[in-house]
Amino acid sequence: MTSEPITPAGPPDEKAARIVDLAQRRADRAAAAQGLSAADAADAETVAPEPVLVGEVVDPPDRRPDLSELLDRRGGPVLPLWLTDPGQRRDMLRRAVNSAGYHVGTHLALSPVYAGKVAWYAPKGAARLVGQVLGWTSAETGNWHLRQDAANRNDPKTWLDLDRHRMRQASWRWWVTGAGTLTAGTGGLVLASDLTPWWVKVPVLAAGLVGLARHGRPLDKPILARTVVRPVYRKLTAELTRKGIMATGLVKRPEDIVFPAGVGEIRRDGPGYLAIVDLPDGVIAVDVVEKRELLAGGLRLPVDQVWPEVMPREHPSRLALWVADRPVSAMKQPPWPLLRGGQTDYFKPFVYGFDPRMRPVDYRMDERNSLFAGFPGSGKSLSARVVMAGMALDPLVQFAVFDLAGRGDFDAFEPLCPPDLFGSGADEGTKQAAYQMLMWLLKECDVRGPRIKHYATQGLNSENKLNRAIAAKDARLRPVVAAIDEVQELITDPEIGKSSAAAMTSIIKRGRALGIHLVLMTQRIDKESLPKGVTSNIANRTCLAVPSHVEVDLALGTGAYRQGAQPTRFEVGVDSGWGVRVGYGPMVSARAAYLDRAAIEKICARGVALRGGTAAAVDMPTARDILDDLRAVWVADERGQHWEVLTTRLADRFPDAYSSLTPDALSALVRGKKVECSRQVKVKGANRSGLYLDNLTKALAERDSTPD
Repeated sequence: MTSEPITPAGPPDEKAARIVDLAQRRADRAAAAQGLSAADAADAETVAPEPVLVGEVVDPPDRRPDLSELLDRRGGPVLPLWLTDPGQRRDMLRRAVNSAGYHVGTHLALSPVYAGKVAWYAPKGAARLVGQVLGWTSAETGNWHLRQDAANRNDPKTWLDLDRHRMRQASWRWWVTGAGTLTAGTGGLVLASDLTPWWVKVPVLAAGLVGLARHGRPLDKPILARTVVRPVYRKLTAELTRKGIMATGLVKRPEDIVFPAGVGEIRRDGPGYLAIVDLPDGVIAVDVVEKRELLAGGLRLPVDQVWPEVMPREHPSRLALWVADRPVSAMKQPPWPLLRGGQTDYFKPFVYGFDPRMRPVDYRMDERNSLFAGFPGSGKSLSARVVMAGMALDPLVQFAVFDLAGRGDFDAFEPLCPPDLFGSGADEGTKQAAYQMLMWLLKECDVRGPRIKHYATQGLNSENKLNRAIAAKDARLRPVVAAIDEVQELITDPEIGKSSAAAMTSIIKRGRALGIHLVLMTQRIDKESLPKGVTSNIANRTCLAVPSHVEVDLALGTGAYRQGAQPTRFEVGVDSGWGVRVGYGPMVSARAAYLDRAAIEKICARGVALRGGTAAAVDMPTARDILDDLRAVWVADERGQHWEVLTTRLADRFPDAYSSLTPDALSALVRGKKVECSRQVKVKGANRSGLYLDNLTKALAERDSTPD
């Protein structure tokens, strides 16, 4: 196939004509190849590309903005952020006052040392000053090296010429020195007389002595001591930011790191500096977050002072780098806003803690559940207690608390719990009580739905969900916060573990819209202790200090570590309460507000006062025996039965106790009673796992014959 030659461009009209003619000839050839006539080709729908001249740009230049657009464009803020933000303004004022107080106090403490130095160096300074004045007056210091050179060469003529030049200079300098001496003497007499008040004499005399002392001291021995200690932080600059990012090895050229206009200016942000940068193509912010240690090494700072973050709702290559003034773990947190007074609302957010920049971080309870996971000493109980303390200040909230560690971390909440809904201990009785609490919550899920629907039809809510208006109208529908510490002890229990996990899964799914909020805490982060059905349906998940990314993804969700969640950086025992939270707003690193035991007790006392006394008893489901219930639903003439059938019968006969029971959970419950089960039970030609009646009867007989 031959191509049409392109002739050099001529005048504009001729050039356009040649382009049109060329396009027409190509269209005719294409029509002929398809078997179309010229007329048919003209009627056919075609999309012809715009003609482009060789050597010209394809993309047209950007349109220039008109005057109205230019006038509407706004730059950054007129005033610095620390002047417009009250929190930062207070922080800057506090820093200035503290710095001034430190300097003044240091100099006052060292004033006796300064007085001694002035007394020692002032005479030396006076003698040095007199010698320098006499040397200048006599002009001896002017050309002495030239006169010395003439004397060394035995050149008297030159020496005499130079000496006459010296005497001419000295002739008028003696008059200047004499006038100055007379003036200084007169001033001294006036200063020493009774005409001058003491408040003038003292400053002038002090200034004169200090001046003489400075003139007489050695250059390497200043009179005033240094009060400015080298800061433990380095002020963040563009050059330093680029140096730190390049230390990660992800960027090769510093000019590839761009500070976007309007947002990329390095500015003061809380107790540190914030820089927002755009990384080069192919590098995303998560890559830098993963190399935080290398970034801190490039900045020559401790890792605890360097906080790279992914910016939500921005392109993945935009990085926010915040550098603290000092290690964040050493900073003092602001006090919890609700520590001295105030109330909360279950249906509204409240302050949970503070992020590295010491900004408050909110927490929300309604339509959610909570999980706190981390190794021992990471601060799980401390963090969860803040959430529960916040709910203690809402008089509508009911509590159910079971501390399966038995350390007493939650004893202060006992007055807020009904009699049967509090337990503390690692014994079997406490675990059974916690299991009964789950059965009570399942029952609540069954009865709350129709009641909420009834009030919603009356106009108290546009959706069939619990809100404050409904909860305030009907005491039976008040929100419930149920906390279980060391929940893995319940989930991994050989007897009630699977049934408990199934109940939790059902409560988490159904109860969130009904005003039931589970708060689970665990130090064992694996698939056995945290089943996927439990974790995947919990919204508020906080992962505290853990050793690897495996635990991070199990606690926060698959891919959380890759998205920038790195609680592996927190040190157990040092960074207690620090964690990465997801589920409410963007993923954030936050430290729970510090509330010690005494503070928790005072907050719980306020909660009891808001409720008008301790909590009343609730209607707990009757404790049942699984072996008796199996015997009750067993059909006559059955030699054996499968778990699926038995589970359905129990749920139909005793819905309050077994509505969420699964075949696996029933099998675990029966095995926990030391009953022999079978993997092959033949019923109506089907062989599946189940239970034989003889084994059930034998277990009942042994139980009845065993004395209590």
